[in-house]
Amino acid sequence: MSTVDSALLGAYQAADYVVLDDPPIVFQIGVEHQGLSLLLLSFGAESASFLTAWNPRSGPLSADENLDRQMRLLDLIESERLNYFVGRGESSDGNWAEDSYLIFDLDPKTAMEWARAFEQNAWVWVPALGAAELVITEY
Repeated sequence: MSTVDSALLGAYQAADYVVLDDPPIVFQIGVEHQGLSLLLLSFGAESASFLTAWNPRSGPLSADENLDRQMRLLDLIESERLNYFVGRGESSDGNWAEDSYLIFDLDPKTAMEWARAFEQNAWVWVPALGAAELVITEY
């Protein structure tokens, strides 16, 4: 089991998770969001995973390195022919942001494998009905 610094865990839990739709959908951990539920249901999705490949283990990388990692994640998503939206995780004070993907109907086991492969401390599970949950990556 992975251990995540309590300050990082708090930052993940307090972050805004943004789905870049028109208009954008901004949701938080533990808070049910009707617009997000409607988006998932409109695609016939039972759930979604919000994942990034940026900044492994929350260690900052260059923009080029992060873009390369994010493109490799996109290749995985597209090879599985999954529906997705581009997103972003960001702090409410604007000091931190990471590009992400909201991926429909990615099973939790695969989401955990992908989070592990990209060395992410955590990822977000989004049920079609209910509040988003922060999932700590198991190593």
